[in-house]
Amino acid sequence: MSSLEISDVNRMTAFAQGSRLPEPVELSKDGDQIDDLDQLLNMADEDLGNLTRVRVSAPALETVVTTVARKKSTVGRSPAAVFVISHEMIRRSGARSIPEVLRMAPGVQVARIDSNKWAVSIRGFNNRFSNKLLVQIDGRSVYTPLFGGVFWDVQDVLLEDVERIEVIRGPGASVWGENAVNGVINIITKNAKDTQGTFIESGGGTERAFGSARVGGKLGDNAFYRVYGKWFERDQGFASMDGAHDDWRMGRTGMRIDWTPDDDKTITFQGDYYDGYTGRRTVFVAPAPNLIDIVDDDAHVSGGNFLMRFSHILDCESDYSLQFYYDRTERDYVARGFEEDRDTIDIDLQHRFQAGDGHSIVWGAGYRYSEGRVGVEPFFIDFDPIRRTTDHFSFFIQDEITLAENELYLTLGTKLSDNDFTEFEVQPSARLLWTPTERHSLWASVSRAVRIPSRGEVNSRLTAPPFNLPGPTLVYPVVLGSRDLESEKLVAYELGVREQVNEHFSWDLAVFFHDYDDLVSNMTGTPTVAAPEGLILPLSLVNTAQEQTYGAELASTLDVTESWRLMGAYSFLRSANQSNGGDPRNQLYLQSSWDLLCDWEFDLTGRYVDSLEAGNIDAYFAMDARLAWRPRESVEVFVIGRHLLDQEHPEFVSDPLTGNQATEVQREVYG
Repeated sequence: MSSLEISDVNRMTAFAQGSRLPEPVELSKDGDQIDDLDQLLNMADEDLGNLTRVRVSAPALETVVTTVARKKSTVGRSPAAVFVISHEMIRRSGARSIPEVLRMAPGVQVARIDSNKWAVSIRGFNNRFSNKLLVQIDGRSVYTPLFGGVFWDVQDVLLEDVERIEVIRGPGASVWGENAVNGVINIITKNAKDTQGTFIESGGGTERAFGSARVGGKLGDNAFYRVYGKWFERDQGFASMDGAHDDWRMGRTGMRIDWTPDDDKTITFQGDYYDGYTGRRTVFVAPAPNLIDIVDDDAHVSGGNFLMRFSHILDCESDYSLQFYYDRTERDYVARGFEEDRDTIDIDLQHRFQAGDGHSIVWGAGYRYSEGRVGVEPFFIDFDPIRRTTDHFSFFIQDEITLAENELYLTLGTKLSDNDFTEFEVQPSARLLWTPTERHSLWASVSRAVRIPSRGEVNSRLTAPPFNLPGPTLVYPVVLGSRDLESEKLVAYELGVREQVNEHFSWDLAVFFHDYDDLVSNMTGTPTVAAPEGLILPLSLVNTAQEQTYGAELASTLDVTESWRLMGAYSFLRSANQSNGGDPRNQLYLQSSWDLLCDWEFDLTGRYVDSLEAGNIDAYFAMDARLAWRPRESVEVFVIGRHLLDQEHPEFVSDPLTGNQATEVQREVYG
């Protein structure tokens, strides 16, 4: 499809600047002050396109991060495997959802199950209900206690407003607590001050249509706001049977206010509301005479959140913050199956200070209250009790000790918590960082993390779709939750090295060994006769499994020329016991970003994902392309082709427990 053929599906960005003049500033170029008009006129004769060209950012030692130690630092000063996806990387990728963006990060497993469901994990154990990953949006945790994971179909933001996404591979439990077992993903949006004016976006194509708008302005001299709205529709995926019924429709609106009453104080208010429908095709257990039903239905999903944060800088080495948020979620499958509504309240306090020479301490405390109510389906899933509330208390402390100024650092810390499922938990870590030069960084760590059981594992009874024994007999697996479950444990050993070879080339390597204990698994009971048609096979959840995983992750960036950048990431993952067949052994991500002319951009992305043992999913290589025309900095028209090498291909397997049917990803073009 050429750009002339998609004139009705373009993307427009317009910024309407306020009428107030900016404060006078001194202009400089290459560090030299401009003192007279002649120098200013000489600068005006230069190619302004080259002066203002924004380059695609990439992993580098100076990139700012805040998630590793819950304070501002850089990648080079972080003793952890961290990868930062910048706003410009998101824009050049052409991605339309958070899971699509996360494909860029090494060590992250991302697979599309159907048009609206995703499997996302870090360093293994990937499935739709991955439960060893903590995901945050502006400091608000989005995991559900129902299964300890994330419903990705309702986690969305206006990608234009994302400042960066910090991806931490490996445990972050010593500062973030339970569920930060294999990694932490922190999605950080821009300050309202940086989103002034008006933004409008519209587009569509063979598989999707979308539109969004945002308005930003000022409230007095020290407060800024933005208000946005977003809508999209996504077509169903490919299924060999007649139709897939996995289409996706969602609307979302939200706001943010950033107020700076004093130079050292900041108050943030933000909130979102969403409402939509996600389709699915599911194989259900049914009463006689059918025994099995194939049901096409929609889930009505809605919810909202409100967050307030107060930050106070005491001096250059001390600050504190207090955060509160409320979150409401509702999920109701229209035809049959399941429904849930949940209310969550979270309070978090954090304080950073310098304790004597060479000790930078961060400590904090938190409380989380969650109340959930579920609706049951007798032949599918049942909960006892139907309504349950949980309380979670936590405290953490971390000390960064300077062993040698600007060269050697030791970080010791732990998280202490109390929850309603396993009661008291301790999650310590020790990290060592060596920076022999400004261009080199080496680190090592040993960490302990735990995953507490979810409500679904403790209080539920799930009847899975049946399978056949030899002959006509059907076997109905019934998964029985257990109140005796303990937390899953991980001890992780990690090593990493980074180098900024020169101003054009950098690379980052991390290797790891993860030792898991007390993993939740199924214990098969004695089958019982349910009816003349079949048997019931009880599967009790117990902490009997162990696993060891190891691997390596490599990321690099090369500026071939001033207008051409190459990025690459490779991930290797092995499991000793192969306990989960949803993890590819090898993954490769390659991206070429080329500024063809002063107002044209061309991006080409290739992804290799190894085969999956579960469901015999073949390895695949996908290629995406983006061509964009930017006649002005505030206007962009683009066309994007996704999955160009295949008409369709599967990325993940159908869920044998819930009966949710996977579909195949199709080639698409949109703009």
